[in-house]
Amino acid sequence: MWAYIFTFLWTLLLIIPGIIKSIAYSQAYLIYKDSVDSGNPDVRYLECITKSRALMNGHKGEYFVLQLSYLGWAILSGITLGIGFIWLVPYMRATNTNFYRHLVK
Repeated sequence: MWAYIFTFLWTLLLIIPGIIKSIAYSQAYLIYKDSVDSGNPDVRYLECITKSRALMNGHKGEYFVLQLSYLGWAILSGITLGIGFIWLVPYMRATNTNFYRHLVK
C-alpha cells in the first residue's frame, strides 16, 4: 500500500520519476514475504521499501527490460478477451520472483 502511495506521489512530479520509483519499490512485497517467512513478523513495510530501493540499485534497467518483455504477451492475452491472462499472470509472477531470488544471491 505504501509503495503505491509513494509511487503516486513521485508520478505527480513527472511520469519518468514515477516509473523509476515504481521499479525501485518493486521488490518490497517479496522482501516483506521473506522477512515474515524467516520468523520476523514485526517487520515494518517502510523498512521493506528501503531495502527494495537498495536492492534495485544498478538493476533497474534489467527489471525494466524484463517488464517490457511481457508487453507482446499482454497484447495477445487482450486479443483473446483476457483468457490468455490465465497463463500470463502466473508466468509473470514466477519470473519476477526468480528475478528477486537472483538479486538476493
